[in-house]
Amino acid sequence: MQWLTLAFLAFHLLLWTLLATLSHRAPPWDNIEQLVWMQSLEWGYYKHPPFPTWWVHGWTELLGRKMWVTFFAAQLSVVLMQFFIWRIALMVTTPARAFVSVVLSSLLVYHGIHGIMANHNTLQLMPVGLLLWLSLGAVRAQGAAVAGGGRVLWWRWALVGTAAALCLLSKYSALVWLAVIGLWLVQDRRMWSWRAWVGVALAVAVCVLLVSPHISWLVQDGSPGLSYAGKAMQGKNDHDNLGHWARLANFWVVQLGRVLPLLLGLGALLLVLKRATRKAELQTHSSELDTCPRASSEWRFVLFMGLGPMLLTTVLGVFGVRLGSAWAATYFVMAGVLALLWVPSKPGLSSALLLRSVLWVGIVAELVLALGLALGAGWLADLSGRGARSNFPAAKLARQLDEVWRQHAKTPLRVVVGETWLAGNVSVRSKFQPLVYLDADPQKSPWIKPHMLEDCGALVLVDGRDLAEPLQPGVQALVDKAEARGFVKLHWTRIANRGPQLEVMWAYLPARNPAACPP
Repeated sequence: MQWLTLAFLAFHLLLWTLLATLSHRAPPWDNIEQLVWMQSLEWGYYKHPPFPTWWVHGWTELLGRKMWVTFFAAQLSVVLMQFFIWRIALMVTTPARAFVSVVLSSLLVYHGIHGIMANHNTLQLMPVGLLLWLSLGAVRAQGAAVAGGGRVLWWRWALVGTAAALCLLSKYSALVWLAVIGLWLVQDRRMWSWRAWVGVALAVAVCVLLVSPHISWLVQDGSPGLSYAGKAMQGKNDHDNLGHWARLANFWVVQLGRVLPLLLGLGALLLVLKRATRKAELQTHSSELDTCPRASSEWRFVLFMGLGPMLLTTVLGVFGVRLGSAWAATYFVMAGVLALLWVPSKPGLSSALLLRSVLWVGIVAELVLALGLALGAGWLADLSGRGARSNFPAAKLARQLDEVWRQHAKTPLRVVVGETWLAGNVSVRSKFQPLVYLDADPQKSPWIKPHMLEDCGALVLVDGRDLAEPLQPGVQALVDKAEARGFVKLHWTRIANRGPQLEVMWAYLPARNPAACPP
């Protein structure tokens, strides 16, 4: 069963990575942001903590700074989370049913369609899954040690603290998970002794130690990440005008939509099992449902982790926090295990039949979802003449701008200046792989040193649609200093004369001291 689980996870990883790569001319905005930030390893970035960027950096160092690597890194976070949750499922049910939970979990929008997005929500999935697995393992070992009079394995709690630190270094929303885990620890009988809480104290100490460099960065850099998080909680990063209760209702409706593929997959599985058991004359009374021990400590853990984050976040929303729909990206890691409560457990239902049925449903559903994304983001967008991020002509634009630079300079292009999407795409696709000076803002781009623009020169890029509004002061100042300006124009879609035209203004700043530029 282990090899079947690993094979399905590999299928999920390869399917989504391959189809996203074949259909997209440019990755989602968040993926480009990571490819920009990973140009320098920092203890924090102006919007978020650093671990997701470190994760992407590691894979780009190994595989190259390419679009497909971000799809791979994002989906790898998904499948590693599913592996850790599968290990939890094995503690509460049979191996066959644990595999069913993995297949159903893979159908969630957050784990499939959104699973190619290398943002801090998707890249937090792996640390969250690891934290839950290690936490349950530490408490089980604690209980066994107390019951048997053995020694507590303190290294288990140190690993819990390490996983908690990775969660916090991924996104501050990890505090919701830590609160839910804390509530579960308080009610679990295995933790009703002072020795048990010594382990928790060790985990907290390890977590604080590992997070302290990021806290120091926050203090020194003026807390930009906390400022961004505060604006998010006040709804200032969103563009809707929903009222308090409408926003809360919208949060739940969006989550229902993102869980819907799992629910449909579960329904299809139940239908297939019903027909299969009827054909084999194995059908028994319909009330004979899952007989797993739902009242056991481990099932209680599943219920806490499966329902707690959504309920706690809803309470925060009731008391005034303006909830963002993407906040719940990690809240459904236990959804596949919870779905097992509705999978019938009949005496005549063999493991082989259950596995065949769930494989059929899971593979068909995965193909439908992945192919739907590939067609919608790729050729259908082109045929409809729609200019989307997925069919953005990044490679063509970068080639033309490389030629613009060669016409004016004899040195390599070291710096491009602009907003994340435009400058980031050019940086990734350019043969020169230049650094990106985000919005000409030093706080957003700590990898750009004060002397670099003067020494190395730069190409300032502005989307033509943004020229209708005043440019940011730093960008405008560089445009005013430019020795040459011009426009690059090209069709957005793959099909000529269909869809919008992309127009990009460029401004050339010459290199004054190329010898001082980084290689």
